[in-house]
Amino acid sequence: MDKEIRKLARSDYWQTIYRASKENSGIKLFQNSCDISGLQVKMLQWLGLYDMLYIELAQKESHYLTEKVIEDDERTNAYLYYRKRKMEQEWFDHQKEKKVNEVKSKHKFKNPESVQVIDVDLRRGTK
Repeated sequence: MDKEIRKLARSDYWQTIYRASKENSGIKLFQNSCDISGLQVKMLQWLGLYDMLYIELAQKESHYLTEKVIEDDERTNAYLYYRKRKMEQEWFDHQKEKKVNEVKSKHKFKNPESVQVIDVDLRRGTK
């Protein structure tokens, strides 16, 4: 069932309706507006996800994301995994930089030229 929902969610028809419903609250995706079923929830999740991927594709945010990737469930899963890991690494790098800046601001030196800066990779404990 999930495979069919994903196929529908990435289709031009449903993507057009989804985008229109986001822009115009008068357009409904489903006949019922409350008591949404589990299948409808899954459909909404996949519609949102594929909408995001199509926007990223249009904006050329990643050279790994192509139409071919979006059209294949396994490739989409792999790309989403890659994207998640990339975002986690960017967050980790940002946090590390933030901590370094906090330490630098706490330890302001009177003569900064006399300070020797050593680059250390904290994950490996090496220079």
